[in-house]
Amino acid sequence: MKNFSILKKYPFWMLGVLLLCSCDLVQELILSEPPSSAADPASISVTLIYPDDCIGDSGYCDALHFGVKRAEAELGIHLNEVIGMESDPVATEMLFRQAAQNSALIITAGFQMGEPLSRVAADFPDVKFAIVDVALDLPNVAGLNYKANEGSFLVGAIAGLKSATGQIGYIGGVDVPLLREFEAGYVAGVHAVNPDAVVSIDYISEDIGGFNQPDRAKAIALTQYADGVDVIYTAAGGSGLGVLQAAQEQGTYVIWVDSNGNHLAPGTVLTSMVKQIESSVYGVISETIDGAFMGGIRYLGLADGGVDYALDEHNRAELSAEIIATVESLRAEIISGAIVVPNEVLLPR
Repeated sequence: MKNFSILKKYPFWMLGVLLLCSCDLVQELILSEPPSSAADPASISVTLIYPDDCIGDSGYCDALHFGVKRAEAELGIHLNEVIGMESDPVATEMLFRQAAQNSALIITAGFQMGEPLSRVAADFPDVKFAIVDVALDLPNVAGLNYKANEGSFLVGAIAGLKSATGQIGYIGGVDVPLLREFEAGYVAGVHAVNPDAVVSIDYISEDIGGFNQPDRAKAIALTQYADGVDVIYTAAGGSGLGVLQAAQEQGTYVIWVDSNGNHLAPGTVLTSMVKQIESSVYGVISETIDGAFMGGIRYLGLADGGVDYALDEHNRAELSAEIIATVESLRAEIISGAIVVPNEVLLPR
């Protein structure tokens, strides 16, 4: 992978010294190969700023990566991929400002990236921005959001139908409104098919560190499994790998999130709640190239294919025809409006 920032290796005070001493050096650190469109005037420069060093999470960071790499191969964009510093909003804002100097489109993801992006977008009205999972209503920002509660409802129904114990788990990475939408939909889906099921809810952290604590996630999962839970839905970024490891050790099930993780452990990953991030990223790049970029908030759900559950050769043996038929019936009711899926937790946990 090319053009990754190594800025996160430097303490931020050092970054300040670099800024004072040499703008050229900072440019080298942030974007090691600044794009040039001189060779191909029809192409555009696109920068993807990851929230942190999250490539390989088998989740939304990988989906982002696949989307931009597909655009690079098929649309001929000039691509830069930068590792951000989600724990340092000042440094993150500087990365956005640097990228805005030489990019037609900047893409990022995660609620923690929203505030610094919004400040930079206001100062660079001619630059286009796209952010996943943040509802920013700005003319030059496409807020790519997904009705995660709807997809979570379907995988919750699968968990409720598959569980032998009637005890089902949910582990979120960070206790924030976005992940409570996942929880709300999941619990509603469980209870739609198994009203007597007990759902255990745990969050790893109150801050963004919860997305990168697989050992902590594994410990929480082992506790849930020891208490009789036999299916856990994990919405925890890289921490989900710890839940997966616990499920493998205990011979129980885990439900993956954001991208299709069924292949990670066939027979252990019951299904995945998939958000079509790769397609959305590719689409917003294509729109920008065509001069059809649209700013504002977008919400993609079951009706338009924005979310779904994953069914393939890796998990088909775990899902009976009866389970699939029930889930497909629930899908139709959600799309028709007969079922309105909650997007917030209404009862005390």
